[in-house]
Amino acid sequence: MNWIELHNVEFGDCTVLGGNGQMLMIDCGSLNAILGKGACKFEEYASRLTKRYAPIEQRHGMISHFHKDHVNGFSAILQEEPLFFQRIYLPPAPQDNNGNPLLLEFALLVYTFVTEKSDYSELVDNIVTAFIRMRRLSSTNNLAVLCQGDQFELDDVTYEVLWPKQTEYPYSEAFYELVEQANQLLTTTWGNHAELFLTYKDAFCDCYLHCVDLFSPHSSAALEEKNEAVSRLEAILHEIDKIIYELNSLPVAQDVAELIGSQKARMRFGKELNGSSMVFHNQKQNRWFQNKHTKEDILFTGDATPNTMEKISELLHDRYYLVKAPHHGTSSEWWEGWRAIEIDHMLISNGHHSAGGMIDEKYALLPAIKHCTNCTRCRWYLEKGKCCNRKKKCRENEHRSHKVKKCPANQPERTDGMCGCNIYTVSSLGTYACDCTEQPRME
Repeated sequence: MNWIELHNVEFGDCTVLGGNGQMLMIDCGSLNAILGKGACKFEEYASRLTKRYAPIEQRHGMISHFHKDHVNGFSAILQEEPLFFQRIYLPPAPQDNNGNPLLLEFALLVYTFVTEKSDYSELVDNIVTAFIRMRRLSSTNNLAVLCQGDQFELDDVTYEVLWPKQTEYPYSEAFYELVEQANQLLTTTWGNHAELFLTYKDAFCDCYLHCVDLFSPHSSAALEEKNEAVSRLEAILHEIDKIIYELNSLPVAQDVAELIGSQKARMRFGKELNGSSMVFHNQKQNRWFQNKHTKEDILFTGDATPNTMEKISELLHDRYYLVKAPHHGTSSEWWEGWRAIEIDHMLISNGHHSAGGMIDEKYALLPAIKHCTNCTRCRWYLEKGKCCNRKKKCRENEHRSHKVKKCPANQPERTDGMCGCNIYTVSSLGTYACDCTEQPRME
């Protein structure tokens, strides 16, 4: 990778890896409608990205999971330029030990029985209509689904997906029971519409899983077969749409809605969705290369939970040049294993939002150089009054003026061979080479 740009989308994620005429945009979303002091609408900012990266010849996009703060910007990009991405990587629909895609199944229940428009309904729409929407906005030929063990290439580097598993996925017992309770309410209900919905639900899940298989990197399915599968998926969803009114008129409908629409259920669903985030790192090609650490050693985590990180801990490298902190660096997803991994740089994308959390001060204690989109969301910064990188990254002078020396990336006149990390923070106000600079590097 030649450069990395971390976009300040407030409480959301959007990171772009670039090099040699290629790029990969990992997530693009935000919980904020307006971005910071620039008073720029998020959708407007997302659409600007098409112009920013248009000169790059090969453009790929990846959705780590379907939370709004990771995915909603892709719609703005694709509405402006439908074929902007030559390849879009989607997460799978993990199946439990019995072959049931519980996240997808629960999303379809919410789609059907929690009908008011909200962030919750928008989230389940993103999941349920993933293939349908991406075909409508872009092209079926551009889509690929990645799960544990799959690989993809960018800039002559092979990356390996560490999570999630597609089969035998370890859902929590609490979430399994939640889905089971909702199904049980419908199974014991008299009436043709309830029985018809359960039939459609099973058919929809089966067809969705078929699409996951067809869009796998290992699939040799023709474009026509893929389009037929997505059309079948859309047709089943249309049949469900036709009976939603009757379904919500059933006596049991309110019980189902209260069960799956409760705050407790939403939190369980959100936690499971975070835990199924796509996690990937670069593949070590051979035994010799395993002992060589380069700037290609990167780990991206989406909103992975500590439980997820623990499950893949044995697959991780002992050192990374760059790591993306899970879930915006908040304390809810802090993993103690970070202390045992040598990390040079860590990306933390956080911002002001009523539903967002502060950056955990434990990240400040890691020896890695942190690249944060909003230091005012950092407990360390608020308490200490300065950035935790100050001495390590900025090489603070220990005498006289105590002024901070600039990052080498901001000193093009330097001739001593020093170069910056080429990790930039981008906002609606400009592009910054590091926390040391007061003015945008370029725009």
